[in-house]
Amino acid sequence: MENEAKLKHLEHAEDHVIHAGREGFVHAHQNLTDLHDQMKGRKNNTSITTKYDGSPSIVFGHHPENGKFFVGSKSVFNKTPKVNYSHEDIEKNHGHAPGLVSKLKLALDHLHKVTPKGKIYQGDLMHSGIKSNSNKEGDVEEKDGKLHFKPNTISYSTHHNSVEGSKVKESKIGVVPHTEYTGKSFESLKATYNADVSKMNNHNDVHVISPHHDMKKVKYSEQDQREFSNHMNKANNVLKKAGDFHSAINDHAVHLKTYINKTVRNETKPTLAGYKEHLTNHYNKKIEGVKTQKSKDAKQNELDNHHAHIDSNTNHFNNTLEMHKHLQNAKNVLVKALSTHTGAFDTHIEGKPSKPEGFVTVKNNRPTKIVDREEFSRANFARQK
Repeated sequence: MENEAKLKHLEHAEDHVIHAGREGFVHAHQNLTDLHDQMKGRKNNTSITTKYDGSPSIVFGHHPENGKFFVGSKSVFNKTPKVNYSHEDIEKNHGHAPGLVSKLKLALDHLHKVTPKGKIYQGDLMHSGIKSNSNKEGDVEEKDGKLHFKPNTISYSTHHNSVEGSKVKESKIGVVPHTEYTGKSFESLKATYNADVSKMNNHNDVHVISPHHDMKKVKYSEQDQREFSNHMNKANNVLKKAGDFHSAINDHAVHLKTYINKTVRNETKPTLAGYKEHLTNHYNKKIEGVKTQKSKDAKQNELDNHHAHIDSNTNHFNNTLEMHKHLQNAKNVLVKALSTHTGAFDTHIEGKPSKPEGFVTVKNNRPTKIVDREEFSRANFARQK
């Protein structure tokens, strides 16, 4: 499995099959089954949080070696970390991205007010409060009795007199802390992917949004439960006949994920024929991008070898795509049911009501993304164009 000591990227449940074969399938299966059981009222050790669509993702807290308060983007985990203790540090490290600079400065000015001594968190910035003379960075709009903010793809709103609305109005920054780090040095930091925000300090300037999802308010019908079990049974049946599929597809993991994301964008279903066409298009662009015949021949040879390998391992590739499909279908049933309780905020994409971005399960301190790719991921890809 990949090193998950620090949170740089979350994987979709179904993608575990591509990354880690049978072990990945088992991990995805356990996450989904534990979530299914919790929704039926059974207890287990897997945690579930709402995934908020904030931006940027920031790391903040007290440096374990010098005790000074810092903020930073995910680049704090670079080989040469970009750790910011002052506005000058932020400008030096991130001056190429003015939007990020202003957000990090806001975080530096305020997040120390809620961060207990010695603690380090990672979270998503959600808003900068209501714009006013004392809060010129404000990005919250007040309209029709509600407060609205849009940190990324999803727009969030809440009644101005609600508990969260009152906090938004009073605050200068909103953040969803989802991960906590411990360690005696920066290099040795280990993540706990379920931050206990109840232990954070209270301050009116900072709106701390809890990511925890109230499972007691979720509606999980018997029809949904049957549909989930049907998809999971189909996934299990494919696994039984799949053999050592991962050794055959392992070298194609990156290409497969890229192709699957492409099918999300163009609203098609992954197929082996489609994947081969994707590879052909990918390598044709590479061939067009080099000048010498020797380089062109080398790229063509890579493509020919990939196609020959796929043709020799058709069953393994088809089984991988089948397991991926059934696990994704099972996951989508859970996302639909989980979204019957939207939490503290109404959510919209391009003015239309939407589910939350998704959810995150954590089992054995390993996080997994539970997202409806056909709704949120597609909208997110479209926004990035």
